[in-house]
Amino acid sequence: MRKLFFAILGIIMCGHANADVDVSLVSGAENYLNSITGLAGDFVQTANGKQERGTFSMLRPGRVRLDYDNMPVQLISDGSDLYFFDKSLDQITTVPLTSTPAGILVRENIDLRNADINVVETSDLGNKFSLKMNLRGQEGIGNMTVVFDKNPVKLNSWTVVDATGAKTDVVFYDLHAKTDFPSDYFQISRHRTVSTSGGDDFYD
Repeated sequence: MRKLFFAILGIIMCGHANADVDVSLVSGAENYLNSITGLAGDFVQTANGKQERGTFSMLRPGRVRLDYDNMPVQLISDGSDLYFFDKSLDQITTVPLTSTPAGILVRENIDLRNADINVVETSDLGNKFSLKMNLRGQEGIGNMTVVFDKNPVKLNSWTVVDATGAKTDVVFYDLHAKTDFPSDYFQISRHRTVSTSGGDDFYD
């Protein structure tokens, strides 16, 4: 399960130093991302030759949730950290939200040109366009390419490649605006009970 976690996270690597960057595409993506408050929809993830489906939710700033249909795992961010919750083991792994693709997309102010996000390549794909990016100072450990529909601009998919070359593709479907999530929706749901063995147990 932990290998799945790090494949999903991807964390970010360098691109081609001389690749072309179309400023208009960067601006279009930036304007779209800053216009979003919340989204919900479905996704299909492909990694290591396996496909997994699930539901995706985000609420800016900082909150993300991915639930998998056929695995007892959940990725969830409360605004500061991203938690990987393995329900079968009752185990939580935590990484900074800023080190993940989702962390870039849910910042309070998304600046793709002048901040620590470095867009190294853009591609015009006809009815879509893509931005390949990394985090300045972390160029050696991964890269992320985000694909957008063009008219209107809309999040389509992302691909993350880690430092070993392992690739994770996530394609989104039926994304729609949503902000009325329950107040505890972006928190891990663990409930404590008294254990007969003397400790505390947790269950969903």
